Amino acid sequence: MFTDITKKIQKFILKNSQWLANIYSPHSTCFFFQNENKLLHLLDIGYFLDKIAPYVKQFEFEDKNIKYLHNMISLRNDVPVDELTNGHSQIRSLFLNSSENIPIQKSKLLLGKLKRIFFVELHSMHDRKLIITFVKG
Repeated sequence: MFTDITKKIQKFILKNSQWLANIYSPHSTCFFFQNENKLLHLLDIGYFLDKIAPYVKQFEFEDKNIKYLHNMISLRNDVPVDELTNGHSQIRSLFLNSSENIPIQKSKLLLGKLKRIFFVELHSMHDRKLIITFVKG
């Protein structure tokens, strides 16, 4: 779910540059965040997302609706009938960013000692397009 992409971003930075890096994803179920790369902390983040939007909702009402409405493909005219269900991912996306800005000084990303940049895939892996833009500062 979480992939540290800090070193990959750093490789694109020119020498002696003062920039602002913007990392962006045009997809609706992949995102970025900045945080420490500590296993237990990442597990806590995953647990938080699972608690807010579990893959399958628990019974909440008498009607026993265990699906996200988004997953009821038969009710949607805008998708093929074999569309993968990802209602949980769409809800989780409300808590993450589709872009991140990081300042660059002396050709280094200005991150705290333990801070890393993570790519987050909330649905099954697909080929993803990540856009990195550098704005000269």
